[in-house]
Order: sequence, then C-alpha cells, then structure tokens
Amino acid sequence: MNSFGERSGVNVMITMQQCADLMGLAPHELELCAVPALRHKSLLGSYLLNLKRGEKAVCCMIIGDFWRLMELGAKERAADTHLVLRLFLSEHPAGKCAA
Repeated sequence: MNSFGERSGVNVMITMQQCADLMGLAPHELELCAVPALRHKSLLGSYLLNLKRGEKAVCCMIIGDFWRLMELGAKERAADTHLVLRLFLSEHPAGKCAA
C-alpha cells in the first residue's frame, strides 16, 4: 500500500484530511473548492470589522453585497464575494442569515 491508500491496482479513496495534507491546505479550504487569495482574506477582514453587529448581520451584509454586484453585472466581484461568504460561514457557522 502506498501513502495514498492505493494497493497494487486497487483504488482506495483518501480522506479529506489526507487530501488537504497532500495539497498543503487546511481542510476548510478544500471544502470551499478554492483557495482564498489575499484579496478574499482582506475583504473578509473588512466584513469582520462589523462583527460587533453580530454574525448574522455580517452574513446579511455579504449576501446583500453579492446581489448588488450581480445586479450591476460585476460577476467576477460577485464570485469573489461568494467565496468570502463561504469562507465566513466556514469560520462562523452560526452566522447564517435567512436573506
């Protein structure tokens, strides 16, 4: 058996943790299906400045910004905001809002 859980000719699925370790990522970054870049972390940081309003309020702010960007046709910025939302929810799962 090799380090990937593969036996001569037999494929064995590796765990998410093994995959994250292999790629040098944190497990929550794998679940995002994208590695947040500095711009995403910076944008998240600006939203986190509003945590005094509560996690749900921050979530609603991010969602509101996402939809405003979509309405403006700024799809790349909206995609960045979507990644920030997923990153926020991976760190603050209680922050889900119903917006």
